[in-house]
Amino acid sequence: MSADLSNKKIIMIHGLASKPTPEITHELWRRTLIENIRVGNPELARSLETHPQVFESAYWANFVPHHIPDDPAYSRKLSKQVDKVIAERREAKGRFHVGTGEKLAGFFKDRGLDLVKLLAGALTVKDDVMTHFLRETELYDQDQFIADQIRAPLENALRRAWDEGREPIIVSHSMGTFISYDVLWRFAHRRTPGFEKYNKCRVKMFITMGSPLGDETVRRLLFAQHHQGHVLRRRRYPTNIDYWHNYACLGDVVAHQKNFHDIFYAPMRELKLFPGNRKFRTIDYIDLHNPFEVVTHADNRKSEKRNPHKSYGYLAQPRLGSWVSDYLLDQLK
Repeated sequence: MSADLSNKKIIMIHGLASKPTPEITHELWRRTLIENIRVGNPELARSLETHPQVFESAYWANFVPHHIPDDPAYSRKLSKQVDKVIAERREAKGRFHVGTGEKLAGFFKDRGLDLVKLLAGALTVKDDVMTHFLRETELYDQDQFIADQIRAPLENALRRAWDEGREPIIVSHSMGTFISYDVLWRFAHRRTPGFEKYNKCRVKMFITMGSPLGDETVRRLLFAQHHQGHVLRRRRYPTNIDYWHNYACLGDVVAHQKNFHDIFYAPMRELKLFPGNRKFRTIDYIDLHNPFEVVTHADNRKSEKRNPHKSYGYLAQPRLGSWVSDYLLDQLK
């Protein structure tokens, strides 16, 4: 089935600000997602390759003080590691992730990996990941001028999509997930210029990967937190999301809280914030396999080689690829 992509827009927003240049980050995310889709629908993947305008990045790393993009040599090594993730996705097909009823230990044993050692190794990247995450989270919380600049790329991308009559989805990772949540909340509830015009606009799908939104400390940073006692319970949540799917990989120290249903999905469904009553409006995929291997450099040669928080292992998830395909083909369940 051929896809009409004229009204589609996939807006991608990254996480921790240590990133390659905007152009390289955009291309690596786009390539990983297209290759994921290609496994199940080669024709759709070919169509996406000829319609680059479908993809847009809300790149915010440049607004972090003293940010320096990764150098070309590192970016070339990163691209090779991304190719390895894509190759595993292509070879494993649907068995890239842990299947229903399948034991975690057995899944990883089939890949020559010991689950206990894998989780222990994942914790060795915790300090590095959390140091960056906590530093940038603190900056987002304490400097509203910088926070406004960080939110602006996504806000502007959504305005452009809605003004053009497109039906956007957001693919977000790590810190980008709560930046997106804040942006969606502002568009839903703000009555100020630049927002009021879009109060009734919606995103077709909100995809969160490696998200810290399950953490109470992070939720205290959000605009919605100031409305927890509001008489109108709807003001506690974004009201402009059609589908919200969350993805959490095994060993991801940022996405360790497995409580999206209780904190977000159940109350939002009770308030009828999702259109209709379809079963798949909200899904929380957990204990996923992220095969990304850390790029080796002088400072980490003896460190653990896997980082289950990395975005590329999330972008290759089969369920994510199939849901994005359904969106592009107007076949959402």
